[in-house]
Amino acid sequence: MSGATGARDLAYRKVVVVTGASAGIGRASAAVFAEAGMRVVLAARDEKHGAEAEREIRARGGEAHFVRCDVTSPEQVRALLARTVERYGRVDCAFNNAGVPGDGRLADVTTEDFDRAFAVNTRGLWLCMREELRVMSAQGGGGSIVNNTSVHGVRTVFPGIGAYVASKHAAVALTRVAAVEHAHEGIRVNAVAPGPVESDMLAASEVAVGGATTWRRLIPSGEIGTPRQVADVALWLFSASSSYVNGQVIGVDGGFLAT
Repeated sequence: MSGATGARDLAYRKVVVVTGASAGIGRASAAVFAEAGMRVVLAARDEKHGAEAEREIRARGGEAHFVRCDVTSPEQVRALLARTVERYGRVDCAFNNAGVPGDGRLADVTTEDFDRAFAVNTRGLWLCMREELRVMSAQGGGGSIVNNTSVHGVRTVFPGIGAYVASKHAAVALTRVAAVEHAHEGIRVNAVAPGPVESDMLAASEVAVGGATTWRRLIPSGEIGTPRQVADVALWLFSASSSYVNGQVIGVDGGFLAT
């Protein structure tokens, strides 16, 4: 989907909240949403890079506002949504993108690392959805939430990242439950499931699973994805063009899940 198509569909300047917006897929997505005419609230723990991302969007003529937020904190997530409503009057869309890795075989992973993966990837996702759904319901319904899961949330690909895999499977389940519970309000909840994407997380996976080198052997196209390719799918899920798509997990993976 082109940026121009998204811009036409989003002409009335929807308000979107993006978590994990200081780097990688989140930062690229915030920029893509702003290009399409959306008013973007960027949320991340990294205040320096989050504020930098806000400035970059504004320098290109977009509307953006950064809020420091740790998605593992119910109070901070609640404040994020409250500040969004205070500034823009509503929340139309949300891209729940914040995530962390979870390396280590299940027999070896520490309790702290296992809990951290679930605290961010699962509980943090739920905390964000809970507040987003409450706001959207209070507005009279309508809205679109997109969760960033992973191909690992659909299929167990590698050994050695069990906590991450389990947390992403749980994120997929939360997506589907929310879609069923709120469909009658016109609120759609879907997920993107990226394969390997150019990012710090992919680079960091070199030791655990072989990184980009291993992935290129598994992807039918042999190509590593880009953050923008994920962002474009999320933008489509926010648009009226996807109005009958709900509770779906869409692979953005160069065909990996088809193998």
